[in-house]
Amino acid sequence: MRKRSLRGQLFSAYLAILLAVTAASVLWAGAINQRIVGVGLLAAALVAVVSARLARRITGPLDDMRQSAERFARGELQHRVGGSDTKEVDRLAAALDCMAERLDERIRAILCRQNEYEAMLSSMEEGVLAVDNDGTILSANDACARLLEAGTAALRGRPIYEILRKPPLVRFVEAALAHPSQVDEDLRCYGPEERWLSAHGTPLADARGSRIGALVVLHDITRLRHLENVRRDFVANVSHELRTPITSIKGFVETLLDEGLEDPARALRFLNIVLKQVNRLDAIIQDLLLLSRIERGAEDQMIERGSEPLHEVLQSAAEMCQRKADDKAVCLLVDCPDDLLARVNGPLLEQAVTNLVDNAVKYSEAGSSVQIEGGRDDGGLVIRVRDKGCGIAAPHQPRLFERFYRVDKARSRELGGTGLGLAIVKHIVAAHQGSVEVESVVGQGSTFTLRLPDAVPVAVPLDEADGGADEVPSQVPPEEAPASK
Repeated sequence: MRKRSLRGQLFSAYLAILLAVTAASVLWAGAINQRIVGVGLLAAALVAVVSARLARRITGPLDDMRQSAERFARGELQHRVGGSDTKEVDRLAAALDCMAERLDERIRAILCRQNEYEAMLSSMEEGVLAVDNDGTILSANDACARLLEAGTAALRGRPIYEILRKPPLVRFVEAALAHPSQVDEDLRCYGPEERWLSAHGTPLADARGSRIGALVVLHDITRLRHLENVRRDFVANVSHELRTPITSIKGFVETLLDEGLEDPARALRFLNIVLKQVNRLDAIIQDLLLLSRIERGAEDQMIERGSEPLHEVLQSAAEMCQRKADDKAVCLLVDCPDDLLARVNGPLLEQAVTNLVDNAVKYSEAGSSVQIEGGRDDGGLVIRVRDKGCGIAAPHQPRLFERFYRVDKARSRELGGTGLGLAIVKHIVAAHQGSVEVESVVGQGSTFTLRLPDAVPVAVPLDEADGGADEVPSQVPPEEAPASK
């Protein structure tokens, strides 16, 4: 029992010692582990702090560069990224700033060149239209927009079939797109006003030489066509006007030669007719010469002007037509202030007013009146000749001042007109830098208005400019060269 007890005690003691040693080892190991964990945590904290600071030093400039790149993308090329503490990041920022500066320079140069091109296109009288291969409008200048009666912004990006309301122009654009080289054509376009367009089409290519569409240049030649028609009509009319009296003279002279002068009364009648036709020829030639001298003087600015009492000019014109007015019992009324002075060429202005008054007397009914008014308004001097005659229909009024244009050809010739009276009026007024207007209602009468500027510079006298040639005729007597509608 003792042995067992002793062994149990020894075993218990051994076990207690072992447990004590094990517990001490465990406690010592735990303390070490705690220190290791603490040191690890401390090291991790230090690494995190250092990493955060390093990351902030790197990501901060990168974020600034990202924001700067976004500003560059929005067109803010004047912005600069700035420097950085990091050498590599600083180089990247400098590269971005250099890129922005060069982009800004190139964009400014492109915009400047584009503005120059747009300014040139806008100032052109010709219309310029660019279309792609599908017929979509790429570009159009202001002149083209006016010709097409549309806004410039409304043209771009839209098909020609939606915009162009002129079939001849659509067909020309289609021909320009289909043709390998340039095409030219004069187009007659109808609308509120008839227009003639000279169209020139060429292929449109990009920088690589590939065809991307066509370029069409439009020039409004309506006025040129009108002038060509006026010239053609003038040649035909003057030939007809001269041929008529010449034919009459030739016929009566041949009759006198064939039949002799046995019948003095008949021969005298024939000679009177010949004299009348000769006077008519002389009147036409005199009017043509007067028109030529007025035009030449106006172009060379050699129409003499001086301060003239306007009332005297109008009164002289009325006196020139008084005999015809008395024959038709037409009353001539002059209404103009006596002290109103005008800087004009008195004889020429008197000729213009005489032509208007002579016309008014011719086409007025017996017993009516013709008013000759002179005055001043905000725009300068105004002269009006009013009658209560037959009037002029609206379709004739735009062409009334053309040479040899007659509203009623038979009646005008019967009354002795040459067809040049109103053309002379227009050119005399134009020589004074003025304008002439007409207002008329059929059956109620007509009003012709001359508007002259207040101040007109004095020029070299016409007779001096011609080197002492014949003086400008102050009057052509109405019975020899009457003005006519």
